[in-house]
Amino acid sequence: MNSVIAVGFTLEWAYSVSVWDDRAGEMRIHGPRAALKFLQDDFSIRSGQTYWTAVGACNAALLHRGDLDQARTDFIAAYAEYMVKLHSQH
Repeated sequence: MNSVIAVGFTLEWAYSVSVWDDRAGEMRIHGPRAALKFLQDDFSIRSGQTYWTAVGACNAALLHRGDLDQARTDFIAAYAEYMVKLHSQH
C-alpha cells in the first residue's frame, strides 16, 4: 500500500519573523520550513523544552497536523530563549 504524505513546503506566516544571523545579518523567516531550517542549522545551542517544542510545532505545521500560528509563536519563543542563552555565555 502506497501512501503520500502532504508536506506544506510553501506555507508562510501572515507576518514574518526577523532574526539575526552572524553570517548573514538580519534575516526574515517567513514560515515553518525556514524556521525549522534556522533552528537546525543556525542554533549553536540545540537544547531545552522551548527549542524542541518549536521543532515539533514547525514539523507539525509542515505536515498539516499543527497550527501554523502556533508554530510561529513557538519559533519566536525558542529564538528568544536561544538569544538569552547565547548572550549569557559571554
